[in-house]
Amino acid sequence: MTAIIDQAIREMERKQRWQHVAEQMEQTKREDPQAWAEYLAESELVQGPPPGPTRIAPEWEGLITFPKERDEGDPGRDLAR
Repeated sequence: MTAIIDQAIREMERKQRWQHVAEQMEQTKREDPQAWAEYLAESELVQGPPPGPTRIAPEWEGLITFPKERDEGDPGRDLAR
C-alpha cells in the first residue's frame, strides 16, 4: 500500500512540476516575446526544426495512427511502428 501511495505522490509532484514549467513558458511568451523567439531559435538549433504535418493518402485516413497521435488507450491502433 505504501508503494502505491509513494507512486501517486511522485506522479502528482511530476505533474505539478511540468505544470509550473508550462506556466513559466506561457508567461515568458506573453511578457518577453524577444526572449521567447530566442528560446525557439536555440531550441531549433539543438532539436532540429519542428516536424511538419503528417500527410497520408485519403484512402488510408483513419487506418494509420502515427505515434504522436496515438490514443494511449488503444495501443493496437498504432500501425505506423
